[in-house]
Amino acid sequence: MEDRQGYDVLRIVVHSNRCYMSTDYIVGKQLIVWLKYHSRIEKECLFGWIHELIENLEHFHQCRGNPCYQYVNPYSIIVGEDSKLYLLDLGSKAQDELLHLMQRRYVRENFLSADNQYYQKVSVQEDIYGFGKTVQYLLSTTDVEPPLRKIEELRLKNMISRCINRNSKKCYQTIQEVSEHSPNNRIKNTNKKSSLQKVFVCTIVLMGVAVIAAQAAGREVWNRNREKDGKVSEDLEDAENNNYEMLEEYRGKLMEKQEQWDIERREIEEKYVKREKELTYELALLYFIELEDYYKSRDTLESIGEAEAFTEDFIKLCMFMSEQEPVITDEDMEQLLERLKMEVPDPEDERYAYCVSKGYERLKEKKKEAEELQNAEVVNEEVPDAEAQNVGAQEAATSLPTESGSQNAPESQ
Repeated sequence: MEDRQGYDVLRIVVHSNRCYMSTDYIVGKQLIVWLKYHSRIEKECLFGWIHELIENLEHFHQCRGNPCYQYVNPYSIIVGEDSKLYLLDLGSKAQDELLHLMQRRYVRENFLSADNQYYQKVSVQEDIYGFGKTVQYLLSTTDVEPPLRKIEELRLKNMISRCINRNSKKCYQTIQEVSEHSPNNRIKNTNKKSSLQKVFVCTIVLMGVAVIAAQAAGREVWNRNREKDGKVSEDLEDAENNNYEMLEEYRGKLMEKQEQWDIERREIEEKYVKREKELTYELALLYFIELEDYYKSRDTLESIGEAEAFTEDFIKLCMFMSEQEPVITDEDMEQLLERLKMEVPDPEDERYAYCVSKGYERLKEKKKEAEELQNAEVVNEEVPDAEAQNVGAQEAATSLPTESGSQNAPESQ
């Protein structure tokens, strides 16, 4: 059965750009317990929880004295009966047992950075690290419905990597930076683009209606003038000229709007393709460095589909590291590694230099293995020659008559 009990949680009130902290008592379950009974969650719920957790931490950091929460993990997050997320009030004595639980080794190893295994560091970066590990745990223990699209999965992995990789220059420094890359903000940006498209379509429709109305007005004027003066030809010519001028004017405006929209659409597509490529590189580096899965790294880069020099050389490096490289000399491999130094997309990103250094280490190991194998073959060739000499010496010794044998020979005769 599900464990439902009460907890003291934090209530943060935002007023006039200031945050005030108080305590409230709610009935709910710890997030780690809730996930035990709910392995399937909706995508909207997942994104909503990520946004709520970021918002709670952001408001907590903005309270008086700019405090840090320190214990960000699935044990300190409560799922209320309203399906919202709350942070435990760790200052409440009622939470002493849970606080002691979170200080155990298996919790610390999974949700604290390697250099902060005993909660000795209290910083915003540690809260961001705990947030990233919590989202990572949430994704690993749930099935999202409908499933995440590839671009959504890549964005979440990129956000998690920038939370927990403290050695990267792109790591987050504040929780506000995490908020800017959260799924909810991206959905808002997408909706904004959709709204612009809708406004453009509505503008075209209204312009079309205006053209039709102008034509109808011209026909009405023509009919009235015909009934009044009987000047059919003159009125018709005037109405056609007026309608033609109005129509040309609307066509000109429509062409300007169409050209502007084409420019904006191309900019959006180029930006999307560039961002998609950056995320693909991020995932390939994650497989190469963190997981050392060179097959996955190679497959990820092959999905780009563009024949760039860096992509092709990096794929060869992955094949070399996975020991499935084609026949290539040591000199060619050294030239490839030198090219990779010059071709990296972001020279300031140290991860590319790390990948090249791994290639040099592997090349050095292969040279050493080849040298040892060659020495072993030389030793094997020398051993049979020595054995042959020993056998020949033994045969020569047995063929010589012994001294006792020469003395006994006459007696036998």
